[in-house]
Amino acid sequence: MTAQRTILKGISLLATATLLLSCEKEITVDLPETEPRIVVEGTIEAGMPPIVILTRTQSYFAPTDLNSIAASFVTDATVTVNDGVTTHTLDRICSGELTEEQIELISSLTGLDVALLTNANICAWTKLTLLGIPGTSYQLNIQTEGKSLSASTTIPHPVQLDSLWFKLALQQPNDDSLGFIWARLSDPDTIGNGYRWLAKRINAGPDGSPKDDSFVAPFFSVFEDRFVNGLTFDFNFNRGSTPYSEADDDNNEESGYFKRGDTVVVKLVSLDLASYRFYNSFQNNVASQGDVFSNPANVVSNIQGGLGLWSGWGVNPVLDTVICQP
Repeated sequence: MTAQRTILKGISLLATATLLLSCEKEITVDLPETEPRIVVEGTIEAGMPPIVILTRTQSYFAPTDLNSIAASFVTDATVTVNDGVTTHTLDRICSGELTEEQIELISSLTGLDVALLTNANICAWTKLTLLGIPGTSYQLNIQTEGKSLSASTTIPHPVQLDSLWFKLALQQPNDDSLGFIWARLSDPDTIGNGYRWLAKRINAGPDGSPKDDSFVAPFFSVFEDRFVNGLTFDFNFNRGSTPYSEADDDNNEESGYFKRGDTVVVKLVSLDLASYRFYNSFQNNVASQGDVFSNPANVVSNIQGGLGLWSGWGVNPVLDTVICQP
């Protein structure tokens, strides 16, 4: 009887497998081609010249090698900024024309990787004589590839941090070196203030160079004052990293943490609400990728005729520095 049951069970499994195989059908899905759109990444910071970088959207299945990434950058455009009095035509600067020292400077201003700037001809538009002024509105206009794009932003007045300090995370047993930067902020009694947090470690790493080439924003680096308007409150941020970083401390147990002995310069940026909404929606969009239980998040752009952001940054001329000692 046992042998008969085993035979019957085997026949049943074989029949099931045959049925499943007979139901297989090759399905071809034609994905629609969409016209590439221009993406703007532009900022004008208090006391600093504007920086505008233009790229094109790519297909989801497009390759992500260096040549493909470099090809997505726009290299020919007419870019102007009006400050309410004068229309300034921005100058094009391309990394293929720069010295090694100039490339490092552009990397620190834009956050673009030095290797990318060195190995590909990446262009940006700027005007070194046009420095951002808090309270001033700036109209951006772009003509490129037969398209017209525009946006407007205002540089908010900066808000000073009350204090900064380093505190151990204490998330690992016997860990006496890794932690987060804490800050105290007194928000002005006017609703509608947005903020972005960036930090840069200026102490030397293993190779003798500063640990960070530029200011780095951690994930979810922005917040608004909807629930803290007019209040004084404490908050903290983890350490961010540049995309595709190969640094050891971005790929081991130190990732996301500041370390005892680090000297950290903090840049607190005051944003208008359009800028806050862009950064916040972008972060939510990235966080929702691959999560079937999350709601789709569309990135909120302030660019007319394209995508991206033109943002005024209110930053204090003297930045805060903290030495990481608990």
